[in-house]
Amino acid sequence: MNRRSFFFALITLVAAVAGTTRADVPEDSVTIKVGQQLFVSFTANGDSLTSPKMLTNGDGPDPTVTVQLTQSGPTRTLQVTNGFSRALGCRIKARKRGSRKETELPVSSIRSGMQSVMTLAEPFDELVLFEFHLQG
Repeated sequence: MNRRSFFFALITLVAAVAGTTRADVPEDSVTIKVGQQLFVSFTANGDSLTSPKMLTNGDGPDPTVTVQLTQSGPTRTLQVTNGFSRALGCRIKARKRGSRKETELPVSSIRSGMQSVMTLAEPFDELVLFEFHLQG
């Protein structure tokens, strides 16, 4: 195998691997890392919430979802505040940098105007929240 063929094969392999790692992020998802606080608004499509948009604060006219991920020692705490007039549901995956392993957490449901708090001891670097929908 000459250098040109080897280089082409290497680039093709790298492109294929890069494509699969980006494809595992669900559409209309919100990714949060430890230490972040996000304010998110959505476009309502029936009961589904799509097109998440990051805001600088939660003071806008549209309902917002506040997502905060903190760490105290080895424990990480996820807080999700529902600004909608109906209950909010979503799925959550935990990811660790450098690992392909993902852990799906129990489906989260947050009542209107309330806050959900989930304490996690598993080591991870980020959470991906997806499939946001209104309930009830």
